[in-house]
Amino acid sequence: MFEAAIVLLYGLVAAVAIAITMLEGWANHDGLTFHRLAGLIACLLWPLTLLAFVLHGCAVRLLTRLSRSMA
Repeated sequence: MFEAAIVLLYGLVAAVAIAITMLEGWANHDGLTFHRLAGLIACLLWPLTLLAFVLHGCAVRLLTRLSRSMA
């Protein structure tokens, strides 16, 4: 159940981001340029960046605890 909610939330946020990116291109009459395509791909991959920051924070916190316990 929890996994389904996460996938649904991920899909909704990605769909909104893709829609905004496509509407921006339509409003500017740009079409599908390289930068717009890169933006669309970024809309799908944004959680990986968030995950990297979260894991980095967890690792730093763990290493800080370990270094305090060894001192």
